[in-house]
Amino acid sequence: MPEAADGHGSPGVAVPAVTRPEVHKRLPGSERKAQIANATLLLAAEYGLHGVSMSRIAAAVGISNAALYRHFNSRDDILIAAYDLLDERVHRWIESSAGASAMSRLRQLCASHASVFSVDIESFNAPMFQFIVWIPRDRVREHVDKRHRAVLDAFVRILEGGKAQGDVRKDIDSELTISELYAWIWWEDLSYLAGLDPDSTRKRSAEMYGRLLRDIAA
Repeated sequence: MPEAADGHGSPGVAVPAVTRPEVHKRLPGSERKAQIANATLLLAAEYGLHGVSMSRIAAAVGISNAALYRHFNSRDDILIAAYDLLDERVHRWIESSAGASAMSRLRQLCASHASVFSVDIESFNAPMFQFIVWIPRDRVREHVDKRHRAVLDAFVRILEGGKAQGDVRKDIDSELTISELYAWIWWEDLSYLAGLDPDSTRKRSAEMYGRLLRDIAA
């Protein structure tokens, strides 16, 4: 099964990264809400979710604490909006895979994952792990779990479609395969977070997902 030469191209993938907000500028309500959510991701990367206070968010976007409550009812609502930015990027990435077959889509997604997500430490990789390891059983945790399940289901649909097309083995357990895929995804993300040698990471990553895809190919 052919793989990308360096294991990390991003053909056809255009997923915008979170940008640092402009402060001290009057914005329409929808733009201000997006600015607040963007700033929250950057703060989560720097301080962790526990360190994302209303005061820090307000300072990051150049408004008062009271003004935050004109856009969001609570800190939890802000965290949920911030997570949804990450979740939307993941779904756009999945939808961007334009392969005619399930295996082609999976190869494209695996090859582009690091360049789209792992290397984007500040506005995706670090804040995403903050949400993944968020322990309190609160509204934020429930929302993250629900949205994560939707991403897993999107991958399962790709596999089940591949079984129907005949390019994915019919005897594989789709849920187990997606668990193995996520083990690789999180290994790749953590490798970049830890600052491991990028050349070695790219090589090992390509070997890992290449082996996984060969195992499920019909």
